[in-house]
Amino acid sequence: MVVERESLNTSSNLDNAKALLKSLVPRAQCFCFYDRQRTPVWSSDGVDDHEIDRFIAELDDDAFRDAGCESLKRSLKSGRTLLILAVGNSAAEPLGWLVVVFSRNAGKSSWFNAGMLRQVLMPALDLIADGLLTKRELDVLSDRLARSEHELSLVYDVDEKVHGTSRSHSALAELVGQSGRFLSIAYSVLLIPSKRIRISATHSSWKNVNRRVMDRYLIDHILPKLQGRRSPVVFEIPAIEGANAADEQGHQTLVSPLLDANGNVEGVFAQLGRVNCRPFGKVHRRFMAHIVRKVEYVIEQSFDAMTGLMNRSGFEAQLTESYNELAERSDSHQLVYMDLDNLQLVNDTFGRAAGDAVIMRFSRLIESHLPKSAVLSRLTGDDFCMLMTHADGDAALAMAQTIRGESQNLRYLEGDKSLQVTISIGIADCNRMQGDEARALTNARMACEAAKDHGRDRIEVFDDTDQSLIRRQDDMQLVGQIQQTLDADRFELLAQPVAPVGSKQGRPRFEILLRMNDCDGSRVSTTALFSAAERYQIMPQIDRWVISATIARLAGLRKVVEKARAVFSINLSGQSLSDDEILQFIDGEFRDSGLDPCCVGFEVTESAAVSNLARAQALIDALHERGCTISLDDFGAGLSSFAYLKAFRVDVLKIDGGFIRDIAENRISESMVAAITQVAKVMELETVAEYVESEASRNLVAEIGVDYAQGHAISRPIPLDEALEQLTDAAA
Repeated sequence: MVVERESLNTSSNLDNAKALLKSLVPRAQCFCFYDRQRTPVWSSDGVDDHEIDRFIAELDDDAFRDAGCESLKRSLKSGRTLLILAVGNSAAEPLGWLVVVFSRNAGKSSWFNAGMLRQVLMPALDLIADGLLTKRELDVLSDRLARSEHELSLVYDVDEKVHGTSRSHSALAELVGQSGRFLSIAYSVLLIPSKRIRISATHSSWKNVNRRVMDRYLIDHILPKLQGRRSPVVFEIPAIEGANAADEQGHQTLVSPLLDANGNVEGVFAQLGRVNCRPFGKVHRRFMAHIVRKVEYVIEQSFDAMTGLMNRSGFEAQLTESYNELAERSDSHQLVYMDLDNLQLVNDTFGRAAGDAVIMRFSRLIESHLPKSAVLSRLTGDDFCMLMTHADGDAALAMAQTIRGESQNLRYLEGDKSLQVTISIGIADCNRMQGDEARALTNARMACEAAKDHGRDRIEVFDDTDQSLIRRQDDMQLVGQIQQTLDADRFELLAQPVAPVGSKQGRPRFEILLRMNDCDGSRVSTTALFSAAERYQIMPQIDRWVISATIARLAGLRKVVEKARAVFSINLSGQSLSDDEILQFIDGEFRDSGLDPCCVGFEVTESAAVSNLARAQALIDALHERGCTISLDDFGAGLSSFAYLKAFRVDVLKIDGGFIRDIAENRISESMVAAITQVAKVMELETVAEYVESEASRNLVAEIGVDYAQGHAISRPIPLDEALEQLTDAAA
């Protein structure tokens, strides 16, 4: 018996019924199974029997129809007897035929009864039928699975091609092109009018299609029909009588609605006409439903939800693409960076909704002047940037002047109250000579910040010889090194002694100072260090590092420090005074180290304390309660120093160094120091003269009555570990 490859599963199924068949009819020589085409599929003894095969193939159809209702008994020329039984419930269309083979002349024996044998074999026939039906259902499911796998592989292929692509027009272009090629589309187009997005891909067969007319038809006639729909729809576009163009011969269009964040239809992704002219099916609609979700994801990630403008992520990707398009060194783009002045005042006065209304009005205002070759982005809350491709500085300046001239339209009115919102604008080139595109965006932002610093409501063009811009640029470069130093724990702690002068005796005092080296090992100036840290709001991180490192070092020699009653003063920045969790952090450091808080002091500058009056008072009082010494640093530099002095519960006044540097030559400085010292004595506060650089200055401050002096005439800063060694030696 010859068994075809596709019959192997059926054969395996019948093998499971072999034992049952033999147990029901033990006198049978063997059992064979033939499919509906009378093809031999299985034999219980596994032997080809050509005589039976020929007999079954030549048997007339009427005999098989009879066997479908009852059982059919036939004898072979060899004398063997065959009992032919239909398998399956349908007599008209059985699943196949079970042939029971008996020995010579068995059919003439008294025990042979075809009807009885059929009844005996019914359980086996039902078992075989169930197995074959299950196999048929599995085959159908397998076919469906194969089709689904093909569809999924199609989807995953497209998804893989666009996954990781920069979130910009290129990602959308990739989706349009790939989906069109996969579906063999003649003309694919993505249209989102509100976001100024139009991306298309055209097959060579439609190379002469009038894209503008086609797009207008989609927007005017098809887009309105998509309202309320959520899935792709197929439209029949009729042929134009007498037309010869391929796109006018009539075709199907698969149109997918694009939804915004609120579920409203804002655009359309249309696939017009298949190159092979085959109709769109469910598979194609499912495929496009997936692609549309991907398009919506790219748009969501690339565009601002409120204004519909490109967001920072999308804009930076677009800027990178545009920069790569600069072929010649003489070619350039322009960046126009805009910041809304007084927007926070609008929010505080009229509420957040009023601020949002101003932002929306401003975005619409800019869009009304936006050139076709320009891209507009809302980078942050009130920061906008325009990329003008292949433009010169004059064009950018003219655009900036136009926008600034419209600022009167940004006045917010509510009742009898109004606020004028102005615009600060910075302009910078984006070209091959300026560096990469990120540098260009930074330059534009720095120019905008300069416009705000110089009075707001003005335009500044980036100039790399402008010292104020150079300072900002240096700060930006330094801030990365500061963060690396923080992460690597590479700051250096110094301690500068604060010594009593005159007959004053007291506890050993030191001020903790911070030093940093750059990546080349050179010392970074403290002015540059703190300028960058304050500008980019990382002073709280630095203060925490200093507090933690200082307390850890002191705790290592806790008995020596506490026995000497030494005080190590740590500077707290104004940004740390605004940190709601700084006190909790300090408490945790004291608790973990076991160090007596009396060994640690904190210095707060007068200007920082005054600008954060309520917070400074609360923090100073809390640290006082824990036993820490509090110093008011740079005292006398402010115009109202004495007026604010009574508001702070401090222990020490550190007189501003500006009065001390020339105290030996300037009678006014001497008088100021004397006045501060007199007030301090009345308030029972100790005083420290900073920047004592000469013996003459030291003697004079002692004569005036200052308690302590600090400066190079006393001691230069030394490493903190060295200061602790000196305390250890003194205690020995």
